[in-house]
Amino acid sequence: MVYRATQDVVRRVMPLLDRLATRSIDKARLLQYLSARAGQEWGVLDLLADTGEARGEDRALTFRDRLSGEEHVIAYPGCLVGVPPGLEPLVREEYRRLAMDRPLTTMHRDLFAYFYQASHCDRCRWRAAAFHQFHRECHFAGRPVNYEPE
Repeated sequence: MVYRATQDVVRRVMPLLDRLATRSIDKARLLQYLSARAGQEWGVLDLLADTGEARGEDRALTFRDRLSGEEHVIAYPGCLVGVPPGLEPLVREEYRRLAMDRPLTTMHRDLFAYFYQASHCDRCRWRAAAFHQFHRECHFAGRPVNYEPE
């Protein structure tokens, strides 16, 4: 049985997963990877080994659960291989932002630009500095909610 909190987290992070992966298996691997990295950040898991190419698909990370001592090998998600190196930490930060049981904040500006600059922001009629509040609403939602083509 899946706990309600787990369902809520998956529902909140699904738009992020959808932006990065197209196949269900890739989304599942990405979710597993981001969850393990968040667990490491939160002090629940320890990273024991990081093998393979730094950003290659054959990269594997071994985590140990601090409470049970169990070890888990997580494959680096192939859908992150094509992401610019500086954005992966922002993807992990975005996952943590969405997975926390706290009021939401805004998506990091650089990650938002990576996802939506060319497809939406550059062609939006509200792109001038005078519409800063419109931009903040989009960044808060994590997607273009005020988009109107020019």
